[in-house]
Amino acid sequence: MNQPQATSETIDVNGARGVSPAAQSPESARPTTSNRLKKKKRRPGEDHLIRAASIATAVLLWVLGSVILPTSVLPGPVVVIEQLGKNIASGEIWPHLGVTLGRVVFAFVVALVVASVLGVLMGMYSRVEKFFDSWLVIGMTIPALVTIIVVFMTVGMNETGTVVAAALVTIPMLTVNVWEGVKGIDTRLIDMAKAFRNSRLTIVRSVVLPQLAPTLLASARFGLGLVWKMILFIELLGRSNGVGYQVQHYYMLFNMTQVLAYALGFLVIMLVIEMGIFGFIEHKLFHWRKTLSNS
Repeated sequence: MNQPQATSETIDVNGARGVSPAAQSPESARPTTSNRLKKKKRRPGEDHLIRAASIATAVLLWVLGSVILPTSVLPGPVVVIEQLGKNIASGEIWPHLGVTLGRVVFAFVVALVVASVLGVLMGMYSRVEKFFDSWLVIGMTIPALVTIIVVFMTVGMNETGTVVAAALVTIPMLTVNVWEGVKGIDTRLIDMAKAFRNSRLTIVRSVVLPQLAPTLLASARFGLGLVWKMILFIELLGRSNGVGYQVQHYYMLFNMTQVLAYALGFLVIMLVIEMGIFGFIEHKLFHWRKTLSNS
């Protein structure tokens, strides 16, 4: 005897047939991805408020630390900003900022060019990858201090040695980023471009570079931050000018206000480069993309 099958079909008061909500499939009853994203959409200007709150929190922590610790150990932000203003007015800080910034720019350009070429070659050719992968491991393993001392002993404690040492420390990290980015390129798009008989130059310009651009931009940002830390460390070790030298000089005098004033001055310059130049490049290259929160 055939048992009647349970049905989820319903009939409304007008006689129309339908399916009860409880009987709908879990996938259909579940809110869609677009609906979830719409719920997460933020109000205009909320991003700026979040950044302002972040900076305010950092300053508040600084103020709290300056209240807890002695002024000679951690002066407050107002005292440091006043000292920075005096250094700017007297012109004392500008030569050191200029020297350090020049070294950062040269070392960054050298490191980014070498890492980009090496990373692309390693991602495209397995023989190059097998040849250089052990070099990258060694480069990332050797302490930066050892690399700097070896460069100073071979090249000399001069401008060339400073730039070469900072670049050598940075190149392995940047190369790994670019290398992984190249390996992540969707080769199906390249095959499709070849099927349409596009030239090699067109494939590189229209298929490879758009996929590689986010990796290169991220590597540039990471490399800039790493290079300027290395330059300050090298100046502290063996240079007679620059922000790192001044930080070491005032540290020896136990003048923490001047130490933080020089660090804050160069930090402002790096933030301008990061948020101004790199932010402008990112907006120009990726303005067509929508973030998940804005989609």
